[in-house]
Amino acid sequence: MDLLSLNNGMIVWSWATFIVLMFVLYRIAWKPLLGAVETREHTISASLKRAEEAQAEAEKLLAEQQKKLADAQEEMQKLVKEGKSVAEKMKNDIIEQARVEAQKIKERAKADIEKERETVIASLKQEVADIVVEATSQLIGVAVDKTRHQKIIDDSIAGFGRKN
Repeated sequence: MDLLSLNNGMIVWSWATFIVLMFVLYRIAWKPLLGAVETREHTISASLKRAEEAQAEAEKLLAEQQKKLADAQEEMQKLVKEGKSVAEKMKNDIIEQARVEAQKIKERAKADIEKERETVIASLKQEVADIVVEATSQLIGVAVDKTRHQKIIDDSIAGFGRKN
């Protein structure tokens, strides 16, 4: 079995075939294979670049959203604080209005009491004058006419006013 033995002719022809095959592959297949590998390399490189850009954009958007969320929370706290301030001011205004209204009611009540007092005093003076006229009429036994009656009333009222 001569197949396993080394023959110089066979070695030369094997090398010649290998070199021809390499030349043919280099001319025909090597450039398309290298082109495919380079295309694949560029595709992978571009994909990695796009992925990095997408990740950077996502991180940027995340940071923006976090900032917006923080701003919204800050604004919410500001609005709550402002609402509390407005509520406190309204409470104080309502209390002040109630105090003013109570003071007005108190002053009106005092004025009404004073007015009623003056009415009662005037009524009492009139009754006292009537009693004085009647008592005078009975004491002197003479009917008192209107002018005299008015003079007695005025004198009585003047005397009553001096005693108070």
